[in-house]
Amino acid sequence: MTAMFHTEAFLTPEARAIAAALPLPDRQEMIKNLLYKYPVFKKGVKFIQDFHLPAGGEAHDKGSIGALLGESHAGKSVICRYYASLFPNAVGDSGEVYPVVYFEATEQTTPSYLAECLYYLTGARSIPNIKAAALMDNSILRLAAAKTQLVIIDEAQFLLTDRPMPQIKAFRGFIKKMVDARLFNVLLVGEETLHGTVHSMKALANRGFYTDNVEPIGDGGTEFEMFRLLIDKIDDRLPFASKSGLEAWAKDFHHFSGGKIGRVMGLLARAGQLSMGQGSGCIMVEQLRETVNRMRGPGDRYPYFEKG
Repeated sequence: MTAMFHTEAFLTPEARAIAAALPLPDRQEMIKNLLYKYPVFKKGVKFIQDFHLPAGGEAHDKGSIGALLGESHAGKSVICRYYASLFPNAVGDSGEVYPVVYFEATEQTTPSYLAECLYYLTGARSIPNIKAAALMDNSILRLAAAKTQLVIIDEAQFLLTDRPMPQIKAFRGFIKKMVDARLFNVLLVGEETLHGTVHSMKALANRGFYTDNVEPIGDGGTEFEMFRLLIDKIDDRLPFASKSGLEAWAKDFHHFSGGKIGRVMGLLARAGQLSMGQGSGCIMVEQLRETVNRMRGPGDRYPYFEKG
């Protein structure tokens, strides 16, 4: 998997002028892929690194299952996509190498579709026309041929809960076979309920189940100061001619997001694109207010981004 993240801060008027003069699609992508490595993010990346490479260096672990857990929009997916980007696809002596494979599940994912995606995510140009059970087995061989070290399955709760039992058993068996191949580790990423789900499945839990949580940032003391600093650092990276002064509205951002960085970035992506469309030199408070009013939940009457 490859991913491009925008991490550069624009700390001078000249740097901001250059960023603001970029083509509109480039600026939109910058906002959508903006990344500041705040402490919670770094902790999540470190957890995956310790699971993947517990002894450091290039010696990766094999045959273990882990989980990165947390509420929706807490920032788990961007942590995983960033980590996968640190291990880009390459061409080795024996062919193409895909060290870290990232897959995002949905409610519609089936075991055979997951197997097909593992083929495509390791560079396959075609899929064998064989029965689903054989396809799943062969996809593990495909991962082995690609010298995969870590398989990340995001939104994994969709595979193991709220499905017909035959499908749950098929996914459980598929994941177990991947782990039992002892060629790579499997990291499940999802909501906190996944923890109890996996522990109830001894066939998975007994394979070195290793977990950590991504927690929302709190609204008091040092946690809120971290959140306020995070908002300011995001502002430094927005591709506008001047800063937007977002730090002054940190309490509003926190109330809207509950300290979940995914919610913050979703709001800013929308507000930023609105600002670009209106030709603004930064994100204006009126644009933040218009955006949040279109994104607030039912019954949410908080006076976001009100002047005075």
